[in-house]
Amino acid sequence: MLKRLLMYLSLICLFYLSYWAGFYAYEKTLWFGWKQTLGGDKQAVIFWSSIAYIIILVPLYLLICYVVKIKVKRKYFRLFIYPLFCSLSFILPTIFITTIFGGSSILSPESQLFYSFFASSGIIFGIGYGIISLVFDVS
Repeated sequence: MLKRLLMYLSLICLFYLSYWAGFYAYEKTLWFGWKQTLGGDKQAVIFWSSIAYIIILVPLYLLICYVVKIKVKRKYFRLFIYPLFCSLSFILPTIFITTIFGGSSILSPESQLFYSFFASSGIIFGIGYGIISLVFDVS
């Protein structure tokens, strides 16, 4: 019982950590790519990215990790597959955000910022999930 509770708390912390890692990647991509900061747009980026993250990526990450766990039998190979597949899901929340704001181009500079956000978030979540599954021996 306690082990399961610790595992769920670890997953909640991992979702939080991967979201903020993605946000950090967004800010750094904005700075290194365009020498700009978020300024007054910070709250809007946090709001819309967190909605996309909660609605799309939380269930998608869990689904990806569940399917990988079932299909890939070697535990240590999953440590590579989890972050790879989670990071490849970056396109879905970006399309969600650009569709809401009427953006039609998935190759726009704004889309690239969200790609860095959600791809890096997926890498962090995948690595963290792999570690959690090894520590708590989720077979």
